[in-house]
Amino acid sequence: MGARSFMIAARIPMSRAGFDEWWDTPLPELDVIENPSAMYAGWACDGDAPDWDLTGTAVHYPAALAEIRADRAKTPRQLLASRAADRGAVLLRHRDEALEVYLYDYYGEETGTHTALLMLAGAGRFAHAGVAAPVMYWGGDVYPDLPLHGDRPLAVLLVTATRCRFVGSYPLDALVAALRPVERDFLQVFAP
Repeated sequence: MGARSFMIAARIPMSRAGFDEWWDTPLPELDVIENPSAMYAGWACDGDAPDWDLTGTAVHYPAALAEIRADRAKTPRQLLASRAADRGAVLLRHRDEALEVYLYDYYGEETGTHTALLMLAGAGRFAHAGVAAPVMYWGGDVYPDLPLHGDRPLAVLLVTATRCRFVGSYPLDALVAALRPVERDFLQVFAP
């Protein structure tokens, strides 16, 4: 996808105790997502194949493999501390019985964003039962802003307490409306 900015936003209902446990639990393996190869299906990059196994990365950026694999073995606390310090802005909190997150990687590497998606897929194990929470992943040229006026995200990951899967469609207007308060608070802190 080249040099672009990548954003992820979500609101995953969970207790404070669940949040604290998730915060210090290492990221899960890729098999926590039922259909990782379907990440882009139905969205802006429909037909593209995600590089979850890092094959393309190994060919083009072999020196990056060790760092990516090390990131995928971290806890969310460790991963987000390094992301905030090195290459992006992070809003992460537990508020009103939910994990709220807004990640912005200015001209980031998409494998880092994939790692963040894996981190949020792992949050499902600590989420309230019976709730399906969408995680939106989108990209842009520079500025963070939720998709508007028919713009389509790169992917939507549906997270529950028992399963995680990418979905090829989702009611975007409702999703954007639900994520607007998280984005507003993110922009109050990290607006350029």
